[in-house]
Amino acid sequence: MQKVFSLKSLLGLVLSALFVLNLSAQTVTVAVFSLNDFHGGFLADARKSIPGAPAVWQTLDSLRAVYPNSVTVAAGDNFGGSYFYTATGGRLVSDFFNRIGVTISAIGNHEFDDGQQKLADKWSAYRPAGWNLTYLCANVFDTTSRIPAFAQPCATQTITLPTGQIITIGFVGLLTSNTPNQTSKSKLTGLTFDGNYTGIVSALKQKPEYQPVASADIRLLLMHVGTRMQDGNPVWDDRDSANIAQFNDPDFHGLLTGHSHNPVCGHINAQQLPVVQGKWHGEYISVLRFEIDLQTRKVLSATPEIVRVNPNIPLGKKQQQYSQELNNLLANTQIEGHALNENLAYCTRNLVHDRLTNKYCQTEMGYMVCEAYAEALRTTGHLPLSTPVIGVSHFGSIRSGFPEGQIRILDVGEALPFANKLRVFRLTGAQIKDLVEFGLHNTTYGWMQTSSLEIDTTKTGHVKELAYINSDGSRTVIRKRHTYLVVADEFQAGGGDGYSTDFFPQSQELRFTGMPTSTQAFIDYLSRRESIPSAVPCIQLYKKMNLRRWPQRMF
Repeated sequence: MQKVFSLKSLLGLVLSALFVLNLSAQTVTVAVFSLNDFHGGFLADARKSIPGAPAVWQTLDSLRAVYPNSVTVAAGDNFGGSYFYTATGGRLVSDFFNRIGVTISAIGNHEFDDGQQKLADKWSAYRPAGWNLTYLCANVFDTTSRIPAFAQPCATQTITLPTGQIITIGFVGLLTSNTPNQTSKSKLTGLTFDGNYTGIVSALKQKPEYQPVASADIRLLLMHVGTRMQDGNPVWDDRDSANIAQFNDPDFHGLLTGHSHNPVCGHINAQQLPVVQGKWHGEYISVLRFEIDLQTRKVLSATPEIVRVNPNIPLGKKQQQYSQELNNLLANTQIEGHALNENLAYCTRNLVHDRLTNKYCQTEMGYMVCEAYAEALRTTGHLPLSTPVIGVSHFGSIRSGFPEGQIRILDVGEALPFANKLRVFRLTGAQIKDLVEFGLHNTTYGWMQTSSLEIDTTKTGHVKELAYINSDGSRTVIRKRHTYLVVADEFQAGGGDGYSTDFFPQSQELRFTGMPTSTQAFIDYLSRRESIPSAVPCIQLYKKMNLRRWPQRMF
């Protein structure tokens, strides 16, 4: 059964935790805390269930009062998908991790967002004195078949007990083999990601660098490889789930996972290893709690827990000061000439765009983003409204919808944080049909978003006819041999989220000087509107491959 604890209930255990050594002179309780998929969630946002970094820090400090013999690590994707992180020059992660005591992290796919050199650099310009971060990943290799210099396969961390005895915890890092499909190809040059997770761990155990881990009292996999709950039990959620499901190594005592953005707590695999994953943005802290026999150095029990972070938790003096520092940054930071607090359009209702809720759907957010791409091309290329321009977007580049209320620059950036380059292609109607067909059946990453297209499908959900909806509301049938302008971001055009680069041939790419980034295009789009959306769209969910004709022209 999944165990999800509130901080209040955990505090009720404080006496037993504090005096565990007195209760049994031969045993001690040790806790390992993990923060996964934080994604630069420094600022609290109740509308998106983001508690904010000060609340995460306060919760960790409260947990440490319950479990004083503890270490804290991260399971990857510490940044990426955060406009505030980008706008502040990336200096916040090292400062925050220094404050909360994180010095070991798995590598996540978003750790590559800034490029391999920045990954190796680890914020050297802002690194706090005496702090450094060790990235763990045993299954990434360079062109020489070695683990790159920015990572190491494993590491240990120690806890000194009040008695002076030392408890050592060993970690082996793994990263999803699906990283090449979820990261810009240009950021991964020369790297390969091995999905034979069980084989990787077995091979590592034969190498000298594993010996400190082999000698550790507790041995854990720190994984940016996703899990999720199914029928009350954890299951794997990864391209190579079948491989990791075979992992049954009695030398390991637990799994700390990330990547799939689900709260997970329970036992997994034939070995029934405890596994935890704390959703994302610091909504939960993952906890693995161990009872250790100090005489034999054996783990007597391992208990998984996840603790929800209360965004309204009373902050201590340190956390209050940190909260004020973040607020000052928000008030005084600009990006691309815009203050982060600058207001744009007013959103008249909640707009949902969430891969856990409606990823098999043309969303209102998706339409607006794609229309913004089309408008950006018209403006840059001085094209008349009568010129058909189709914007397309992979579902995952849009990280969230908009809540009802005033939309700020920061809100736009958090919804579309990657600021990818926009690329323009002149594609035939036949090529567009193939692209849309794939986009309607991209079950792993979600439905491709489009603008100004009417899609007519067969009863089995395959594209029968496409029509472009002109600015005056009339429709123009997309002809196989005719060519049309299509705008996509560089991630999708470069092969991200499962899209083949064959859909976007370089020989058919057009160059337009002055094209804005994806995020700036959306900012420009919203700045020309007082409110959004201006009409109720006709959107039909994509389920069971049974679609009918539905208009996408919404505004």
